[in-house]
Amino acid sequence: KETNSKKTIKKLVENEYKLGIIRYCDSYDKHYKSMLDEKGLVGELVAEFSYVLIMSRDNPLAQKETITYNDLSSYIEIAHADHYVPTLSMSKVFREEYPDNVGQRIFVFERASQFDLLSENPKTFMWVSPASQQVLDRYNLVQRICEGNKKTYKDVLIYHKGYRLTKLDKDFITALCTARRMFIK
Repeated sequence: KETNSKKTIKKLVENEYKLGIIRYCDSYDKHYKSMLDEKGLVGELVAEFSYVLIMSRDNPLAQKETITYNDLSSYIEIAHADHYVPTLSMSKVFREEYPDNVGQRIFVFERASQFDLLSENPKTFMWVSPASQQVLDRYNLVQRICEGNKKTYKDVLIYHKGYRLTKLDKDFITALCTARRMFIK
């Protein structure tokens, strides 16, 4: 089930989920590790990566060999509205995750809507984890690296301390790691 990190943690604590995957910026690692420990949860790193830009093939930036932060200023960012960090105020996280170099931003939670907006409007872009060529082709998108982007993100598998992984859990983790190797180098 797709949800956000805060709800994933809550559902695990309430024993509605056995496993969850959360994503956060590496700079918040200590906040998450402390909170997971406090709630009796453990986390295992699934993937570590830098975000890339995705945009319509018709976006003028799609033709550039090198994209910088300054290049993004006249475009509209489609942003995933899910930035929760334990013990930090939302305003602090918002300032760190959404710098002022972008003039316009649209917040959307549901993934398919994000891709539809990107494919329909060549003045938009979005920061994402590396995407499959199949998804890019389906929505007529391209993926580009932004020069100067130094932030690293983590996807972390979480579960209760002492939880014994079932065969299905292990099969899922194997498939997850296989997919990760295909898309995140």
